Amino acid sequence: MKYLVILVLVLSTTLCQAQAKDNPFVGTWQLVSGEYVNEKNELVDYKTLGINSQKVITQRHFSFVSMANGKFWAAGTGTYKHTSDEYSEQPTMASFAMENGGNYVFKYEMKGEYWHNSRWHGDKRVEYEVWQRID
Repeated sequence: MKYLVILVLVLSTTLCQAQAKDNPFVGTWQLVSGEYVNEKNELVDYKTLGINSQKVITQRHFSFVSMANGKFWAAGTGTYKHTSDEYSEQPTMASFAMENGGNYVFKYEMKGEYWHNSRWHGDKRVEYEVWQRID
């Protein structure tokens, strides 16, 4: 029985490690740069707002907190999905009004420790972010 328990633990650990390798998002991320199109249809660079953000992603969930010039700006948490070129978040809680039924789809590209993503409405890019893995 003791050996069976050890075998199950070893197999579980190995499976979790394999799943983490198949999922490039698992970890802690720091926002490097970004921009979005505001309600006036203006492109806003995150630097002008003093945005600082961190995102933590597990196998199935994400959470983020963003500050603007040292004050709370936004936060959200929920589940996510990904394919080879799309990452989508489905917040279950957020400090902002959710759009698009609460499903945010991004095209992404991984470049070493950097994650580049962009969100589109039709042919118009409405958000672009670069994140750096810190853990």
